Amino acid sequence: MAPPSTRQPRAPAALARAFACAGAGLADAALRERNLRIHLGLGVLAACGAAVLDLTPAERGLVLACAGAVVAAEALNSAVETIVDVVLPGPDPRARFAKDAAAGAVLALALASVAVAVAILAPRAAALAASARALAPSAAGAALAALAAWRLPAPVERRGIARLALALGGGLGLGIVASAAESGVALAVAALLLALGAAAAARRAAGEGPPVHRR
Repeated sequence: MAPPSTRQPRAPAALARAFACAGAGLADAALRERNLRIHLGLGVLAACGAAVLDLTPAERGLVLACAGAVVAAEALNSAVETIVDVVLPGPDPRARFAKDAAAGAVLALALASVAVAVAILAPRAAALAASARALAPSAAGAALAALAAWRLPAPVERRGIARLALALGGGLGLGIVASAAESGVALAVAALLLALGAAAAARRAAGEGPPVHRR
């Protein structure tokens, strides 16, 4: 009998598999965590705002970094909760501390992100009010895309046609934003967050959901 092959997968294949596993992990976290689903929607709103508003490159980059960091932190919080449930399955003050501390870290980052948004938008309040009519279509499109990113991974039984309609609605919203976008990078970030919500919905439909944990 020939010895089993010990060849490692080629680098491109291994890298693609690593990205696929990471994407599946984010999608599972979105299925499991209500707060992550909320942050997906808010992240789409922030990215769409960064795409259409007249911001400096540094401001735009800071907004996008905050949106990505909050989603990443919420996913990490989900991982911490899973590990704690495995290591300390029963009532234990150490488990409470670990979960509360991880959730507190997400809260601190979310509050910092809000402060960044206020610091960037407050000096532009008058200009934004003056251009409210011109920004209205983009705002409506951003809201539609954010709604889709938020609701697609929600624990609701939907027919395939309903999931498709929600995803297409989100795509339509991004299309409206794209017509006035000044930053393709910011628009791409919004599209990635929406795609993450759609991927999570697809995993739920395929029965590939995350492990259940105690609240």
